[in-house]
Amino acid sequence: MAKGTLSSPPYVEKLTKALQKKLSGADIDHEFVRKDRYRFVVVWKKFDKMDHPERQRLVWEIAKEALPPKSLWNISMILTLGPSDLPSGE
Repeated sequence: MAKGTLSSPPYVEKLTKALQKKLSGADIDHEFVRKDRYRFVVVWKKFDKMDHPERQRLVWEIAKEALPPKSLWNISMILTLGPSDLPSGE
C-alpha cells in the first residue's frame, strides 16, 4: 500500500515563497501542528546581527504582506534563528 502524502495548504506555500524572496539565502522549513495550523523555522545568517524582537517584527511583517488576516491565524509560530543559534555541527 502506498503511503499518502500531506500537501501543504496554499497559504503555507505562499508564506514560504514570501520569506524566501525577502530573506535571500534563508533556510525555511514548516511543520504541520494540527488541523490547519503550521509552524515555521527560519534560519538566516543576518539574524545573528538582530535581537529577537527585531527578527520577529521582520518575519511577521512579511507574513502580513503575503497573507490575508484569516490565514495569519493558521500560523502558530515563526521561529527565527541565526546560524550561531544552532548547535555546532548542524
